[in-house]
Parts: sequence; structure tokens; C-alpha cells
Amino acid sequence: MALFAAAVVGGAACANQGLPRGGPEDQAPPRILKITPETNSVTAKPGVVSIKFDEVVSETPKGARDLADLVFISPKSGKPQVDWDRTAIQIRPAKGWKLNTVYTVQLKAGMQDLWNNPIDTAVRVVFSTGLPIPDSRIKGVVFDWQAAKGINGGVVEAVSQDTSVVYQVVADSSGRFELRHLPIGPYLLRAYADRNNNKDLDPLELWDSLRVTLTGYAETEFYAFGHDTVGLRIASIEPSDSNRVLKVTFDKPYAVDQLFVPDSVRIQRLPDSVPVRARLVQTAQQKADFDSLTKKRRADSVTAANAKKDTLSAEQRARRDSIARVRAADSATAAVRQRERDAREAARRAGRRYVAPDTTPAPKLNRPRVYTEAYITLDTALIPGRSYRLQMTGVKSLNAIVKAPARNITLPKPKVDSLKSDSTAKRDTSGRR
Repeated sequence: MALFAAAVVGGAACANQGLPRGGPEDQAPPRILKITPETNSVTAKPGVVSIKFDEVVSETPKGARDLADLVFISPKSGKPQVDWDRTAIQIRPAKGWKLNTVYTVQLKAGMQDLWNNPIDTAVRVVFSTGLPIPDSRIKGVVFDWQAAKGINGGVVEAVSQDTSVVYQVVADSSGRFELRHLPIGPYLLRAYADRNNNKDLDPLELWDSLRVTLTGYAETEFYAFGHDTVGLRIASIEPSDSNRVLKVTFDKPYAVDQLFVPDSVRIQRLPDSVPVRARLVQTAQQKADFDSLTKKRRADSVTAANAKKDTLSAEQRARRDSIARVRAADSATAAVRQRERDAREAARRAGRRYVAPDTTPAPKLNRPRVYTEAYITLDTALIPGRSYRLQMTGVKSLNAIVKAPARNITLPKPKVDSLKSDSTAKRDTSGRR
């Protein structure tokens, strides 16, 4: 019996040897019991920051290579050292704690138990090794400018004026961040999409930067994009509208103030170099505005035509429309509630814990969107089966690099209606019979 008990204890000591056996499946994420040192405490240099959980946690976090990938220590000091101890983890900076420094230790979402139930919120502890903790903060959003949405897990850094200290924080799933407890003064702020989770800005990653003098509170937004010096190139050309419109897609977004004109477009048929004239060139935003206006005009025309047939008074029509809007809103609310009930029931049947969706509105851009598409309307349609060369001059990237990208395109030949041919052949055969 003693040997059996020892074997059980020894097997449980390794969290990566499979799920616990026996008893009902655990559906709750680990709960934090204690953090030392306590947050907002002023203390001598601690040996470690310890986080104690109510159950054994996994050495393999969700969405990361190891536990160190989940930990951010501000000010920055190399890759954090994280030790796993079954129901606790111990954190220390690579170069040790410094005196008279305010530290923020952040544990990203992803810590999970042996049943793979993750903690879906970040954990943060703040303490000082001597100095008072300032009540300062920089708040904002890190956007992927091209995607027009926040960068999940974007890294934000504040570099001191002498570049000797770098404070950092990781944004949440919507790109929102709050960098707190920094000394008052000027900083270079930078934010980037940390695609390889190394907590450093690499050449091909999206980033943005700005300068701020912190006096207590600051609010800002980052619009991250690739800052290369290559310039734009044409990634694809797609004909539409019977080969009279070309959708040109660049490999990166063009500048917000980009203006395309017909004279900047040169199209030649190959190999005889016969020119094809561009009648109109639109940015993606210009085309979207034009299509929206056209759609509105058509809708207004239909509404006006229906109004002539409508025998109701203006007051009666307003009441009817108001009732219709209320019914539509009630129907949408009922549909949302039904989806939530269905999700709860599906989780119950699968033996999983139901997690309510996050209803916090996503952050919105306060700058114009950027695009990679342009639309060229031609005077004459391109000929199927022929090749053409397209060049566009004066194309400026977000990084203000101006190029004249070019690309060839071969239009597909008309397809033979094989079904019609087969049908004709069958009719001929039957006639001979």
C-alpha cells in the first residue's frame, strides 16, 4: 500500500503526463489564492514574485510555447525566468531586481489547469523596491491599421529619454492597453505586433511610434503597419464587368492621401504595345462611396415610387414604420437570447463550462482606413485570351516610398460550352436512329 501511494504522488508531480483520473471533469479555470509580494507594496528586493493557485496548473500554457511567454516584467530586463511548482509559479527578471524601482509583473491570459481550462484574463501585480508608486498611466489602443482592428496581444513600450529604461505592457484581445506607474517625464512610445512572442520588435513586424511627455495621464493610439523601404508592388489584377474594370491589389496599403488619375495608368496590349486608355481610376474608399451613393439613389427611387402608391397619411406611415422598427429590434433581441440559450445547452451536453461572449464594443479607428485595392475603369474592354501590361506611376506607400509598380495579366480564353455540345451530339444521334 505504501509503495502504491508513493507511485501516485510521484505520478502527480509531473503535470504533463495526462489528465487526472477519477471523479467528475473539472470545468473551472485555476483560481489565484495568493500573490507575493502584495500589489502596491513597497518592499526590499524580493527573491521572486510568487503566484499561488487553488489547483495544479499546467506547464504548457494556452497559445504560448512556455510559461515565460506569458510573463511581462516592466521595466524590461531580458527574458523572465519562470519556475513551475505544481500549484504555484515563481517569477524573476533575468538580471535581478533593482533598488528604488517600481515594477509591474503581468501574467497574460493562458495559464491553465490539467483539464485545459485557461484563465482568460490577465493578472497584474505592482510593487516597489524603494520609491513611492506614482499614480500615472498611459492608456490607449494598438491598431493593425490595414485590418482596421486592435492587435490582440500587441506590445507597448515606453523608452526613457536616456534609453536606459524600457517600460512595457501587453494589450488585451481588442488591442486596448494601460501602461501604469511610470515616472513623470518624456518618453518614446512604440507599439508592435509581437508575432514570434520574443517581446522585441523585429524588422518585418507591424509597428508605430510617437513621443509623449507624461505629466500624470496620457491617452494615445497606435496605427501599426510594416515600415519597409521597398515600396508597393502589384500583387494581383482581377478583371470584372465584362473586362471593362480592373481591380488592382497591392501587396501593402497605399498612403491615405493617395490620388489616382487616368494619366498615371499605362496599359498596353502585348506583344504589339497597342494602348488601352483608362477612363477612371478610384481608390477603394472612392469606389465604396460611389457604390453606396448609387445604392441609396436606387433605394430612394423605389421608396418614392412606393410612396405614390401608398394611400396612408404621413402620420400613419410614420406610425407604421415605428412599429416595424420596434418589431425588428424585438426579433433581433429574441434571436440573441435564443443563441445564448442554445450555447448554454450545447456546453451542458458536452460537459463544458459555458463562457459568456465578451460584449464590449471593439475600438474604432480615429484615422481614415487604409486600403490595398484600386479600381480602373477602361474605355474599351480587354480581349479574352490576350496579354496586357499594366503600370501605375506615383504610387506612395504609408512609409512615403513612391514607386511605379507594373504587372502583366493574361485574360482567360472564353470557355467552350461542353454541355451544349454534348446535348447537340445526342440529338443528332437520336435523329439518325
